[in-house]
Amino acid sequence: MRKIWLVAAGAVLLVGGVAVGCDGGTSSSGAGETSAAKGSDKSGAAASKANEPEDDVELTKCGTDDSGMFPQAELTVTNRSSKTSNYLISVEFTDEAGTRKGEGTAALNNLAPDQRAEEKAVGLSDAPSGLKCRITKVTRYAS
Repeated sequence: MRKIWLVAAGAVLLVGGVAVGCDGGTSSSGAGETSAAKGSDKSGAAASKANEPEDDVELTKCGTDDSGMFPQAELTVTNRSSKTSNYLISVEFTDEAGTRKGEGTAALNNLAPDQRAEEKAVGLSDAPSGLKCRITKVTRYAS
């Protein structure tokens, strides 16, 4: 059994948001299954792989927390693998010009096959004008 330990300095969990666009990811490596941001070449072996970790995660809302200060991405995770799994999801927050202004992480453990969960990734910097969210990496490990 593998355990994931997540340490975050000054982590803040807050609720709220306004919908804005998103992006997902592809590529695999390491002990778990890891996916980086989309935009990579979809031809060849990467395009033919099924059941990629990024396919399990959907960005459902991008906005700010209840205070309106911190960027927040709301995510829906559906375990499409055949094993109970743990997830680590990285999200970046950009301004309207695409300049990176912060990042957030969501983690969940022991999600059964076909089970769904809702999670949030919250940034610790001020939300920029024209906030956009993008999933940059999804890692899935068998529990």
